[in-house]
Amino acid sequence: MKKTLYQLIIFIALLCVPTAHASVNILIDSSFYTNLDILISQGLIKSDLSSTRPFTRAEAGRLLAEAIEQAEKKEISPSSADLLKKMSKEYVDEISEIKVPGSAPKTYLKPVDEFSINYNFLDGPFSIFNNEGIDYYDGHNAMAQFQLRGRLWNVFSFYIQPLFLYNQRYKGIDGNDETKFRIHKGYLKFTRDNFEIEAGRDSLWWGPGYHGSLLMSNNAKPFDMIKISNPRATLLPWIFSYLGPFRFNLLFSRLDDDEHNITDEATGDDLSKPYLYGLRFDFKPHPLFEIGLFHLVLFGGEGRDISFTDFFKIAYSNKNRDGTELDSNQQFAVDLAFTIPDVSRLISLADSIKLYGELGAEDTGKPPDRRAYLAGIALNDAFMVKGMKLRAEYADLSPGSVPTSWYSHSSYPMTYSGRVFGHHAGTDSDDLFIELAQTLDNKFSYKIAFDKERNGISRSNTQEKYQYFLETGYDIAEWLDLSVSYSYEEISNYENIKDHKQKNHFMGIELKCEF
Repeated sequence: MKKTLYQLIIFIALLCVPTAHASVNILIDSSFYTNLDILISQGLIKSDLSSTRPFTRAEAGRLLAEAIEQAEKKEISPSSADLLKKMSKEYVDEISEIKVPGSAPKTYLKPVDEFSINYNFLDGPFSIFNNEGIDYYDGHNAMAQFQLRGRLWNVFSFYIQPLFLYNQRYKGIDGNDETKFRIHKGYLKFTRDNFEIEAGRDSLWWGPGYHGSLLMSNNAKPFDMIKISNPRATLLPWIFSYLGPFRFNLLFSRLDDDEHNITDEATGDDLSKPYLYGLRFDFKPHPLFEIGLFHLVLFGGEGRDISFTDFFKIAYSNKNRDGTELDSNQQFAVDLAFTIPDVSRLISLADSIKLYGELGAEDTGKPPDRRAYLAGIALNDAFMVKGMKLRAEYADLSPGSVPTSWYSHSSYPMTYSGRVFGHHAGTDSDDLFIELAQTLDNKFSYKIAFDKERNGISRSNTQEKYQYFLETGYDIAEWLDLSVSYSYEEISNYENIKDHKQKNHFMGIELKCEF
């Protein structure tokens, strides 16, 4: 099957017409995305498809060039103007390349694009999530990482992120200090026209959610993958152009995971190293309305020889094949995002409001059943305070029909190295998240957040977790950022054991340098 996939990729690549703009991705946890939301809410960007991340730096340049053009035509707030100016400085080469094709060098290397070091202290087994599978343990933890990126002949681009990690009590064991070095991310891209193949290790986020996503988030560690996509939003031909700007992502991965050593009891097949297939479509039929459709399939394994024909039977026949070589675990979802600008004309609640949601289904059925959902609302310039954002988000992952169906499966659980790669709350759970955030003068920022999470809802001793977050950040210079955070966590019925309580603390500090 792997040979067939590579042949298909090479065939498609040879059909493409060469053009410019090979470019690496912007990290999923970058402030670029929250800043972009502000520009979108101001009506400066209308061709974005912001529910699928990461973006390429080239796409960021296109969107910022659009924002600059719109800002010249309309009056915008001083804070938005300052933010646009700040973002434009960071992506000046990409913006220039949009305005004057070929203005940027075809080949370049940035040996150190960014460097960061952070220290985290945990008092107790504090819950860590949405950090690309990086584990911290009770006690002292430190991490240093840097990024390098480059481009070759305007056709290839590459990115490497080495990481050094120290844990005082690795896996929670006293005296088990450990220092690790690994390539956390690293990939090579081939780009021709608006067609891109990425091969290597990277993270994805599919869906408009801020605190979580039903199918794909950065909760687990980055996948080793092949991803095929059109990095630049484009219009489809013929009547499909009415769907508006369009993007797709096609994902193939093999989860080489030491913790996924599963043997099928019925067949005796070795199910380690299963395949992961994903497909996502994004449309924007109206400048204020975005739609996403996506599908994940986990199947195969070391002891199962799956042909290309078998793959289509698994992925698209919608049948249960438990105990056979064509067994799989599948998830489907549709998501919507709707931005309402100029709300202040009607009510002094916010300058603009974004409503978003996801509806997903696990396993088979016509239509697929065992549904979960996520819903959220974001108020920009909340209560008419400039730069303030109020967000609330709720996810329910405990379907009434089969409460324990999401992410769990006897052969193919949707996990990688022990972490769900969908919503971090996991199986048979729900999660309520509220955050108030503000940036002042584009230099000082703060976040105050609350999260209530229930796990094992269908069990008699449901675990209830309450988390309280406080984070502050300050731009010491254009190239130097400092952030400090503190979180408190209180859990009842810990690990679903009656009256078992746990109180945990998290303290962190990060220094980030951009070159």
